[in-house]
Amino acid sequence: MTEPPDAFDAPAGAPAAVTRPERAIAGRVAGGVLGAGLLVMPPVVTALAGGAGLLVWAAHVLLGASVALVLAELVRARLGPVSLAGAAGALLGTWAERTVDGVFAVAFTAGQAAIAWFAATALLTAADGVPPAAGTDGLPLALGVLTVGVAGALAPLTLPAALLRWRPWAAGALALACAVWFWPADPGPGTALAPSGLSEPGGLWLALAALFFAGVGWEAVTAAVPAVGAGPRRTAAGVVLGAACVAVAYLGLAAVQGRGAGTPVAAPARWVLAVATAAVLTSYVLTNVRTAARIAARLRPARSARRTPTPWLVLAVGAACCAFAWAGARDGGVPLLLLGPAAAALVGYALGTVAAVRHGGPSLRAAGALLLAVLAGVAVLAVPFLSGA
Repeated sequence: MTEPPDAFDAPAGAPAAVTRPERAIAGRVAGGVLGAGLLVMPPVVTALAGGAGLLVWAAHVLLGASVALVLAELVRARLGPVSLAGAAGALLGTWAERTVDGVFAVAFTAGQAAIAWFAATALLTAADGVPPAAGTDGLPLALGVLTVGVAGALAPLTLPAALLRWRPWAAGALALACAVWFWPADPGPGTALAPSGLSEPGGLWLALAALFFAGVGWEAVTAAVPAVGAGPRRTAAGVVLGAACVAVAYLGLAAVQGRGAGTPVAAPARWVLAVATAAVLTSYVLTNVRTAARIAARLRPARSARRTPTPWLVLAVGAACCAFAWAGARDGGVPLLLLGPAAAALVGYALGTVAAVRHGGPSLRAAGALLLAVLAGVAVLAVPFLSGA
């Protein structure tokens, strides 16, 4: 889950000269999408979708790439580098900007609770060798992860740019190691990763819906595309290249995980994987809590008066994360908490497609209308299957 820096909220100006705009756009797209989801989502999708996981991943990447293409063409010649909320506000009005910021501020808190619960499940699995049954046993660990993340967000420190740049690579390498050893091992129904009593179609729909958590980041094009000033073909090529990188990462992890099923993991290796997973995910909680507070600060009436969130606002975001963590102490808590970011992504992307229909040329309007219908259809079809989760 990522959010463009505040610098991207600046007014439109002359785009910077970029030698290879396709690579720049692809890097921003892949960097925006690939994050904590590399560790969290493969086990969740396996628990929910089973053998149909590859199909769910492919559908997600196709939908996310379509969103990115529409948003990229929408902002390419109309706006300067902005966040998704800024783009919605510029094209639809202040109400749209505040709506996107509002849903994403809440979604980030639910997402951090899900990340913390996954880290707690990983640690408990290392101790017992199998994923624990759902319950409150992991709640102290989840709250501990959130406490460390919030404390770090309150501290007057800035993570080095090099660390942030290499963190997705570290998460990817760790996710690959977990996939090779199929760890956490077979988290079936009744655990934090999968609710019990869910039908097979319900599991598929919940997996697809929860994957929108991993898809928060496709909107990075609203900042990346105007910044490089590329033409329509090179812009589309950059988005497609970025989507291909995402597909290779996620589909590759899913394929490797399927081959590693049933491989026993020795206790020392379990602890190495669990501690490393918890450490990486805690770092994401730290930066995401700051992002949620920054988004919440933008909801103030005098937005330009204070761009930096107060410590009290960071504490309020942390308290909301902990409240969601308490709510997540049930079977399937992780994917159900991920429905928060999923709903926010759906709202934000839907408003982006509405802007494309209202302000685009004939081809962009047609693409926006089609994508809006797909998003609405996914939401409508998913509700009956998810209502019993």
